[in-house]
This record gives sequence, C-alpha cells and structure tokens, in this order.
Amino acid sequence: MKILNLTEGSFPINLSYKLESIDVPKIGSLIGNLEVKLRILRISNNLLKCDGSIKGDFTDICQNCLKETILNIFSEIDVTLKDLNEIHSDSSEQDQTHYQDLEYFNLQKFIEEETGLNYPDIVKCEESCIEENESLKQEKNFPFKKIRDLID
Repeated sequence: MKILNLTEGSFPINLSYKLESIDVPKIGSLIGNLEVKLRILRISNNLLKCDGSIKGDFTDICQNCLKETILNIFSEIDVTLKDLNEIHSDSSEQDQTHYQDLEYFNLQKFIEEETGLNYPDIVKCEESCIEENESLKQEKNFPFKKIRDLID
C-alpha cells in the first residue's frame, strides 16, 4: 500500500508501476500485473487533477454462456482529487471527483476504485454471445400451433 502526502511537495508527480494484486469485489481475477501510469497536478490549494491509464488482463465468467473468458481492460483516467473534508461543502457538479484525505492519500484504494468503475457491467465472451440466436427461435416447439391455425 502506497501512501502519498499530496498537501505538500513538488508537482507534477509522475508514477509508473505495476500492481500484482487488487482487492475489488465482484470483478474477475487479475492475470499478471495491473500496469498503472499516473500524473498528478496541483491546480489550487485543495484541488488536484490526476490523469493517466490503467491496463490489465482479467479472467471472468461470461454472463450468458458461463464460459471463462479473458477481458483486456484499458481505461484512461481523468479525475479531480479533492480532500475528504470538502465532500459535503462541494458545490461544483463535476462527475469525476475522487474524495480522499490528501495528506494520507492511499494510492492503492484510488487504483482499486478506478478499476472497479471502469470494469464492464456485462461480461461476455464475444459480442454476439448475448444476442438471441435466430436458429433457436425457428426450432422452438409450439405445442398449440395447430389449434391456433384451425381457429384462424
């Protein structure tokens, strides 16, 4: 776990490293390392900007056919960082804001949160896996079709 003090020091902070494991519930298992590249800039006293990327491979189960599949995750990060004390007084309606204690900024927690947010909601082994198969529709057995035909 890497802790940074973002209230002092020189900026920008450039980070490039690999995580061997992450602890994010309800996502697949990490294969190999999660590659992280970040740059943190100071905009004002309690306002920082973080941009960069997260890249890694995960194994997960297809939600349609239950086949194990490999997901390649690559996500760009463009987040505003603010101190946790400002969470209730913040009136800026920014979508991408991460609140955490800037004096003891937990980088692992930030990476895990960004990975969880960028992980796909629906896991599928291929694009067409979730779409209904047309041949299955035609092969369905309609037990009362003859009766319906006689009525019509």
